[in-house]
Amino acid sequence: MDFTIRDKQGNSAVIRDLGGELKSFRTGGHEYIWQGDGSHWGESSPFLFPIASNVRQDTIYIEGKPYHLAQHGFARKLLWDVIKESEESVTLRLTDTPETLTAYPFRFAMDACYTIADGVLTLEITVRNRDTRPMPYCLGTHPGFGVPFDGSDSRFEDYSVVFEKEEENSCPLYDGAKREINIENRTSFLEPDNRTIRLDYGVIDRAGTIIFDKMDSSSVDLVDNRTGRKLTLGFEGFDYIAFWTDGGAFLCMEPWQGLSSCSDEDDNFLSKRGVQVLEPGEEGRHILRFSVR
Repeated sequence: MDFTIRDKQGNSAVIRDLGGELKSFRTGGHEYIWQGDGSHWGESSPFLFPIASNVRQDTIYIEGKPYHLAQHGFARKLLWDVIKESEESVTLRLTDTPETLTAYPFRFAMDACYTIADGVLTLEITVRNRDTRPMPYCLGTHPGFGVPFDGSDSRFEDYSVVFEKEEENSCPLYDGAKREINIENRTSFLEPDNRTIRLDYGVIDRAGTIIFDKMDSSSVDLVDNRTGRKLTLGFEGFDYIAFWTDGGAFLCMEPWQGLSSCSDEDDNFLSKRGVQVLEPGEEGRHILRFSVR
């Protein structure tokens, strides 16, 4: 089931109960979220929980026991409950089930509150430990944006990603054979300003995913250099960001808290980069903001 929220200016967003997924963000008469298709990528903006990306052999060890967790976890494949709904906001919730407990042995609640106002869409994600012992988790977001933008005659190569601040121009590469990030094998993707990635499908395709494992910015812009139109993705509560595309039909800009298994880590959940640990009753908070100008 889909839920539509609108602000007073007529800007809108559509959220689906399957996966709690953002399916549309329309502002200024244009759609910005990738609508999915069978030839490239069928999703739009899934949640990655309780892991972001993958763990080796799809197995993670928690309290010394192995648990099977497929790539990106299970949150994107489950139905979420609607907790609150108004004209401008909707909140959905995912909680543990007997099935999730076999893969991730913790009682949890994860809320996704979407609010749109004055053309800005805010997504506030709250993860709560409902268990009686400390709960580790990772969280990834995976919003995909149509490139070129709706209504633009530009090409994929006419776009750039621009970080809010200068970043370290050194990104670790993913080793597909070992299904891990090789922390020592690094390359550069930024322009000399240390803020700009000029989109090139061939470069991203060869890298698989561009991963920034050190980040100072709290926002990135996706810019159509021919027209100047700019989509800004702001984020709080995330230490990393990844960029991915398939065929150059869209660009995913993915703030993550946690990474794929890394070459210098073992398979213990608590060893993972970016893992968060909540005490019983404690909450973790993560925020995305979408805007266009």
